[in-house]
Amino acid sequence: MKKIIKVFILLLACFFVSCSSSKIENSESENIASTEKKQNSKKIKPIKYNEEEYKKAYNQRNYSTCLGMMLYKTKKKADIRDNLDLAMLYFITGEYAQASTVFEKTDAQMFDALTKSITKSIGKAIVNENIKEYTGNVYEYLLVNTMNSLCYYLQGDLNNAVNQLTKLSTVKLPEYRRLYGEVLVKNGLDPSAREKLDKDAKSLNAYNIDSSVFTADLPKKPTEKDVYKESSLARYLSLILRQADGDKSQIDSDSIVLKSLVKDFDSVDSAIPSGKGRVNVLALAGLIGTQTAKEVYFPSKSTYFYVPTGNSSYRRLPVQFKFVYPFYAGKSTVSGVDVVLNNVGTKRAVIIENFNANLEKSVKLRARKEYVASMNRSITKKVSGIVAGIASINASYEGLKLLSGRSIAYTLSSVAFDALCSSTAAGLSAIDLTETADIRQGEFFPETVNAAGFTVSAGLYKGKVIYRFSDGSIVEKPFETEVKEGRPSLVVSSCIK
Repeated sequence: MKKIIKVFILLLACFFVSCSSSKIENSESENIASTEKKQNSKKIKPIKYNEEEYKKAYNQRNYSTCLGMMLYKTKKKADIRDNLDLAMLYFITGEYAQASTVFEKTDAQMFDALTKSITKSIGKAIVNENIKEYTGNVYEYLLVNTMNSLCYYLQGDLNNAVNQLTKLSTVKLPEYRRLYGEVLVKNGLDPSAREKLDKDAKSLNAYNIDSSVFTADLPKKPTEKDVYKESSLARYLSLILRQADGDKSQIDSDSIVLKSLVKDFDSVDSAIPSGKGRVNVLALAGLIGTQTAKEVYFPSKSTYFYVPTGNSSYRRLPVQFKFVYPFYAGKSTVSGVDVVLNNVGTKRAVIIENFNANLEKSVKLRARKEYVASMNRSITKKVSGIVAGIASINASYEGLKLLSGRSIAYTLSSVAFDALCSSTAAGLSAIDLTETADIRQGEFFPETVNAAGFTVSAGLYKGKVIYRFSDGSIVEKPFETEVKEGRPSLVVSSCIK
């Protein structure tokens, strides 16, 4: 029987596609195949990475091509950002063992990067945020273990699935709260950066530029509500998987937290009636949204401040300021998920974890800080450019005056002087090209994770998950599962599109 189970798991991993449904009841039970028809697929090989082709494959939801290119890209060196995508691409394509391996590596990378840099990085505005080491968005740091738990579960390894959840709750979550949540709700720069910003602001005032307008419409200061403090998906998995493993020690605590996080949570999951079992369906739907870069121009995108150049007072330098910060205004592509259990009933699945909402919180935490940091960088570079530009223009102007009356030499020098003024203005504008927002994120998480459950007698059950999307499309994924008395049976279904 064990050999049969191993063979089946291998086949399941090979057959899993972007919209799939699979089931494992617990570590002692035999896997039951989904009724969904799947095409056999060869192991995906590395494909030479091309950013344009990768984006095209992403937009077309061609996950096999994305995985092939990501394998090539990460062959020599894989940072946290790429590993997040690699792990999720493995998960989407059903390669759970490989996904788990990468999740483990990413978990270690993120923990190390976070503990080393988070308190140091707040307020530092020397370089663009996206040049710094990527430590992961706030929700990614915790959900790496949650997704890894699912990977172990889908391989039939209930013990390690539970271990990932234990590590999350007893080690990572307390450390995360200590290092991350407390720091990120604090606004502003460190004292030295603030002093530098004030000094540059005074320099701008000398050029009749009122820098107070730069802070008139700052992104809102984050609050405690914007801190991602708990994974409701992790709590849900803990509630179900621990019961499947015969452990009921955390039922009450998991249920209380879930009810506080998910108002429509079905508390029946926490208590299986005597003589009954439970069919729990977890449905991963849609694809997480993406951040965009918000650009703010002063005075506006089409107007400029004009700075006098001293002795050459008839020459004025056009100066414009560009500040950037991450922005998210995504809309949901998933309109609902229904679960049908044949001869039992139909239920609308409840959203257990909303990755779009997680991303929105992460952006709110960073937006104000990164706007101020961008303002600091941009002003520093522009002031330096203005000072150097005026010095060059005035030196050239003094030389031009000495040639007054020498028609040919004066004419040539005048052309050169005009070119210098134009190039100085162009150089100041070019500074804005270096100012970019940090919009890095894992791009292959689902949009939502949904759950529905049924209390039933022991036996074999069939059903389907119905995914409804905002574009009007409907995808149905059948499943089959066996229920044993006193134990929950967890069906994991997925339609990442």
